[in-house]
Amino acid sequence: MMTYLRMNKILWLLAGFLAVLVSQISWEYEYVGKTYMTNITGSQINFTRAEGMYFKATGGNRDEDFFKAIGWIQAHDRYVQLCLIRLASQGLLTKYLPFSRASLDTDIKAQQMNVYGRSKANYDSIPKESLAVYQHYVDGINSWMSNNPRPLEFVLLNYHPELFTPVDVMSMFKFVAYAGLNDIFLQVEKLGLEILRETDNRDLLTEVFAPHYTNLTDELIEIYRSISDFRPFADHDLSEVPKMINSNNWVVSGKRTESGKPIMASDPHMDVSRLPGFFHELHYTDGKGFDLFGIGITSIPTTMFGRTQDITATLTFGMLDMSDYFVENVKDGKYERDGVFLQLKGRVVEIAGETYYFYDTAEGNTIERNLEASKQPIRDGKFLATSFAMPLEGEIIMSEVFHKLPTCKNVEEARKLVARNLAGLNFLFADSQGNIAYQQSGFVPLRSTATGLIPLPAWDTANHWKGYLSGDDYMSIVNPEEGWLATANNLFQDPDKPISTTFSALNYRYDRVAQLLASKEKFTADDFKKFQSDTHSLRTDMVLGRIGHLLSDEGIEGELKQWDMFSTLDSKPAAFFKILHRNLARNILGTRLAPERLDKYLKYLSYATLKIVDSMVRSDKYLTEEVVRKSLADTHAEYNGETYGDIEQLKMVNILFGGKLPSWLGLDTATRPTTHCEECVCVGVRRDKPHGGYIYGSQSWRMVTDLASNFLETILPGGPSGNPLSNIYKMGFDELIDAQYKKIFL
Repeated sequence: MMTYLRMNKILWLLAGFLAVLVSQISWEYEYVGKTYMTNITGSQINFTRAEGMYFKATGGNRDEDFFKAIGWIQAHDRYVQLCLIRLASQGLLTKYLPFSRASLDTDIKAQQMNVYGRSKANYDSIPKESLAVYQHYVDGINSWMSNNPRPLEFVLLNYHPELFTPVDVMSMFKFVAYAGLNDIFLQVEKLGLEILRETDNRDLLTEVFAPHYTNLTDELIEIYRSISDFRPFADHDLSEVPKMINSNNWVVSGKRTESGKPIMASDPHMDVSRLPGFFHELHYTDGKGFDLFGIGITSIPTTMFGRTQDITATLTFGMLDMSDYFVENVKDGKYERDGVFLQLKGRVVEIAGETYYFYDTAEGNTIERNLEASKQPIRDGKFLATSFAMPLEGEIIMSEVFHKLPTCKNVEEARKLVARNLAGLNFLFADSQGNIAYQQSGFVPLRSTATGLIPLPAWDTANHWKGYLSGDDYMSIVNPEEGWLATANNLFQDPDKPISTTFSALNYRYDRVAQLLASKEKFTADDFKKFQSDTHSLRTDMVLGRIGHLLSDEGIEGELKQWDMFSTLDSKPAAFFKILHRNLARNILGTRLAPERLDKYLKYLSYATLKIVDSMVRSDKYLTEEVVRKSLADTHAEYNGETYGDIEQLKMVNILFGGKLPSWLGLDTATRPTTHCEECVCVGVRRDKPHGGYIYGSQSWRMVTDLASNFLETILPGGPSGNPLSNIYKMGFDELIDAQYKKIFL
């Protein structure tokens, strides 16, 4: 009888699943010309699937309808991801979704930062006209939600999302900006702290991160070693938050193009193992002469990449340091300031069925403790505390950027508008008059010292932030004599201005773009498309230049010496070198770190770890013949004749289920070999997560446009639709691997 009842229940569940499946297919078959006519809070906006299966939206009131259209499109095409980002920003992933260590770490980070609470507190102080953008955007989202069923994923999870609010939008942007971008600087600080606490490698940090550790004292190191409830560097897993892992963009002026007008190229790099992608394409027109095509960023109510008839804009992560660790001295639930103890503000939050205790100072510094300690009230001792640049002034400025950037007419107007924002970005602009410009953009604190990499005692108020850099403090370049501009997360720092960047990516991608832009006098858009597929790594040049004399002329080592250093699918030297570089990293770090710490730092290769390795490879002190010989021997033992295509492969998996469901369900793409490589323009960066799984940073959008034309050429991996049952759910993945662009006309 029990068996019968169980079978009966299973059959009913299967029947229900099939019913939902059929209903989803019935409303998600997409085709060119399919039109949705909507009324969004009084605005009549038409949405039509264009040739590239993106939405073209037509609405007469540009100041309102553009933002309503973005909200509606994100709800239609990225609804699951939109809801996940909202849950992440509020620290509620584990409440509504299946538990994972990554979701727990994300919830703890969001609750520790109190992003939603701070946004809610700021909301009433923001001028109503500034809030209008957020309201129009959520009107678009909520219009779609109110007229469409829940997606299949949420039906299966029995999750019923609430309608969105402007506070949700404010919270989502800040959380993605800090946990998805600026958290890298806290991780660099944390790695340095851990090395100083556990090893005697102060000299190594001073060498690698010069000049940022020159003010380090014995007294500070003793303070670091006394920190209680320290949370280790490799214990954070924020992989649920979309991250801009690397990015490239470049622009040339008309004097360097065959058309006589500027040409722009952009390829931001997010985790492309997630399906659907974080970006979505859209085309908006008001029917009165205004046309804009670009990419929307899920959870952000505007476009920051794309072009109009007047201007084209792109960006990369600017590596601006807008967060710091401080050290707090706590006694009896109070924190010290200049010898006086003040009451900590405590918050008690339930996460994943357990109680966590979070504490803030009046300045907004938030105490950070390891997971077990966070489940108890705070004890006496010294603790790390995080500080983030999230002032009310920044909230107001961001709303202005969201509102006005899409309608800027020229590079000067756009450059001045974006000089301050809460994300930390490198913008490139070009306009129809032929101007090109670079603008560094952020909200960097004025620090008491030149560096943000050394945590200072917060009990001495002389160490506190003294405000924020002004717009004029950020680097800007307009119409350079050489006729080109490029960024690739590299260092941009005007020596005559306050330090804005304490750490940057390695310069290899930027230097390679510079080489390519010096390869001929005048360029076409087709040249730039080829450059976006370039797989020559200057890091490989450097490493082989350092160890080439120790390579044999025979076998795979002989092939490595003759290799042209391009990663192709059939290249065996490229595969051998990829393994060799990993072994070099292990063995060269092993000269300074004990095995147990070495494994910890290599488990989740960070920007900071790679920078340490790169610096050590360049030094004869560390790159000894013994290290090279051992690395070669380790590589020969591991290498089995594979080609690069055998070991470098890419697959996109459903963002919610993470590749854990059977392939026949169709939620994931097939696995394909790729030529993408680390430190190449056509980048491919695989990073293991601290608690299982991996992310793969690569080109999450490709765009090239010549302002002499009325079109752009783009590739968007990750599907126009986020519905797994849509016929266009996986569209763009093969196009990325095969470099097949589509043409989009304004």
